[in-house]
Amino acid sequence: MKMAYLGEGLKRQANPVKLVVAAVAMLFMPMVAMAQQPDAPPLPMEESTAAAPAEAAPAAEPAAEGAAAPAAAGGHTADNFSVMAVWEQGDIVARGTLILMILMFAGSIYIAVTKFVDQLILNGQMKKIPAFWDANTLDEGLDTLGRNNAFRSVAEGAIAQANSAQAGLGARISRSDRMSHQVGIELERINGRLQGGMAFLATVGAICPFVGLFGTVWGIVQALIRISASGDASIEKVAGPVGEALIMTAIGLGVAVPAVIFYNLLGRTNKNISDAARHFAYDIDKLMASSAKA
Repeated sequence: MKMAYLGEGLKRQANPVKLVVAAVAMLFMPMVAMAQQPDAPPLPMEESTAAAPAEAAPAAEPAAEGAAAPAAAGGHTADNFSVMAVWEQGDIVARGTLILMILMFAGSIYIAVTKFVDQLILNGQMKKIPAFWDANTLDEGLDTLGRNNAFRSVAEGAIAQANSAQAGLGARISRSDRMSHQVGIELERINGRLQGGMAFLATVGAICPFVGLFGTVWGIVQALIRISASGDASIEKVAGPVGEALIMTAIGLGVAVPAVIFYNLLGRTNKNISDAARHFAYDIDKLMASSAKA
């Protein structure tokens, strides 16, 4: 209505200046009307910020539950990494392999201890050999060695053959040869005593790692069978059975390494005692041979 009334006024007034002013007013009237309209009120900041945590709170609960589930599963898997878990969850083959390695370890410890004690005894007897050669007679020398001395048997064997009389075919063998033969027999007895149990240690050190590896392979195969049957190949399901199987390899190495160490340490001492016995036997043989000639 205002624009129509203004148009009629322009028609009535023929003044050019008034016409220009009226035209400019008509152009700016819509813009002035838009500027006078009130803006929409903004949302309160407190309401928007308060709504966000309320919406995020339900999502945080499943995340906490998801974090707790792997932790519980991880703890259950860690409990299975033990020898008792291998025994409880293993079959007859796994348990038999574990028992075999335990017996090997017990046998190695027993042989190592007994051999160490025996070597101490032989070393003490070996130290009496110089006193034997300082004696004036054989009887005095034998008394110096002692009654249960292993080296005394070498001298007694040679003396027995020197004082024995052979008949028949045995008489065709010279006395010196019979004494040398008897000295050799007594020397072999000492060496046999030194070598007792050494073969067991060598066997354990050689085959026990492979026994443990067999237990590992068998355990992994059984674990894969259980995993394929359950259809779950997640790390929680795989880590436990495979870890149990690898324990068998660790046990095999733990049994084999001490056996090898015991074998090397005992073997070195055995060599020293064997060399002393061989030298003593050689000297006794020459002593009795010279006495027989005299």
